[in-house]
Amino acid sequence: MNYILYPLKEINPSLLPRIAQIHMEDAGLLSRLGYPFVLRYFEMAVKDDRAFGFYAQENETGEIMGFSLASPEPSALTSNLTHDRGWFIRQILKVFFTRPLVFFQMVISSITIQGQMEDDPAAIECVYFTVDPKFRGQKLGRTLQNALMDEGRRRGYKKIFASIETWNEASLKATQANGFTIAKTFREGKYHRHRLESKL
Repeated sequence: MNYILYPLKEINPSLLPRIAQIHMEDAGLLSRLGYPFVLRYFEMAVKDDRAFGFYAQENETGEIMGFSLASPEPSALTSNLTHDRGWFIRQILKVFFTRPLVFFQMVISSITIQGQMEDDPAAIECVYFTVDPKFRGQKLGRTLQNALMDEGRRRGYKKIFASIETWNEASLKATQANGFTIAKTFREGKYHRHRLESKL
């Protein structure tokens, strides 16, 4: 498997729908909100000055294989979704009336995420590292997350956090292989998650 990692900031906007499609394979809240939310999230994330990430592109086919994303303020990435008030209200009403449990989970998660970074200016959050299912099992997720760690170190951050569902053994294994340890396990509505951390 031959691929190159590129900064997510440099991605051609025409490839962001592919990033969103890969992310839809994730079982987290953002995916459950639906594709319009996922695409808008990544459109905003690549414009956010403090966020950074990488995407893996296969050399021969040019296919996007996976991506990673980090931020010192993950709640700010989520709040970007509300910048276009009209769009956000229309989309959230659709969720409320068609998937009310997802709506209430969003409220719970919004409250929970506020205190996760503990106001530590030297810390970043590994928000996502997701690999297309057909490229899994080849340590690409570990490589994408490790690239975040290297870049975070280069930017002067001292610590990195991640939250992973307890059932997600593959992500947990990759994260621990990168030196993370479990700091605590917590509930976030329907989600049961490990909170992991590592020095940079």
